[in-house]
Formats: sequence, C-alpha cells, structure tokens
Amino acid sequence: MVAGGGVAVDKDVEEIFENIRDVVAVHQDDVAAMDKLVKHLHSELQSVCVGIRSLEEATKKAEAAGQRITQQLTEEPRITKDRAKMWVGLSLVAALLFFAAGGYAGWRYAQDGVTEEIAKLPEMAKWATSKEGKAVYQFAEQGDLQRLMHCQGDGWKVKNGICYPLANAKKEVYGWRMP
Repeated sequence: MVAGGGVAVDKDVEEIFENIRDVVAVHQDDVAAMDKLVKHLHSELQSVCVGIRSLEEATKKAEAAGQRITQQLTEEPRITKDRAKMWVGLSLVAALLFFAAGGYAGWRYAQDGVTEEIAKLPEMAKWATSKEGKAVYQFAEQGDLQRLMHCQGDGWKVKNGICYPLANAKKEVYGWRMP
C-alpha cells in the first residue's frame, strides 16, 4: 500500500456519497412538487363537485317551474297579461335549463381530462426516478434535449418529418453530449 493512499480513497468515497446525496435531493423535490400538485387538483375537484351539486339543485327547481308553467298552459286561457308573464317565465326557465346543461357538460369534459392526468401522476413519478428518467433529466440540464427535439444542431436538417445530422459548411458533423 502506498503511503497516504487511504486519504485519497476516503476523499473519493466522500465525493461519491456527496454526489448520491445531491441526486436524491433533486428527486425528493420533484416528488414533493408532484404531491403538492395532486393535493391541489384534489381540492379543485372538490370545489367543482360543490358547483355541480348547486347546478343540479337549480336544474331540479327549473324543472319544477317548467311543470308549473305546463300546467298553466293546459288550463283555460286567461287574459293577455297573464299569458305574457307565462311566456316570459317559460323563456327564463328554458334559458336556465340551457345554461345549467351547458355548465354541467363543460364540467364533465374538464373533469375527465383532470382525472386522466391525476391517474398518470404515479406512473410519471416512477419513470422520473428510473435510470432512463434521470438520464433524460441530465440531457435536458445540458440543454441538448431541446436541440434534439427541434432538430437545431449545426448542419441538422428536417426532411419529411425526420431530423438528419448532415455535414455543415466546414464538412463537420455534429451530434450531442451523452448524459
């Protein structure tokens, strides 16, 4: 054994452990951010559910008013003033039903999209902590991911939707740094 060699090995081991701590810290922040997002989305969904319940109650009231108006229409005709009030009321009920149904349909459409995104979060978190996810993260940190995605390297050309790394004016071909 070379004299003083144990100190160099200790420094190397400490440096390796420091790098491992840094990687773990980076991904802990990612997992914490995803957890915060899931909690926020859950809260938003609860708020939307309260709104839907209000719309459902309004729809029931509008249906009851519509039934009363229908009853009035089947009775003997009254004076013109009463008929005008009836038509105004019927129009208001129809408008209310239209807006309630449109609001509910919009909410359902949005809820379906949010539910799909929430379902994907655990899978996305698992991928982000995999070897492949970490490699893509390093690739992005180097700035090469955007160049690769948009085919923006020196001499690179897009033909028929495919990116080709071709020689530039100096007859040089460029690639990307490996993570």
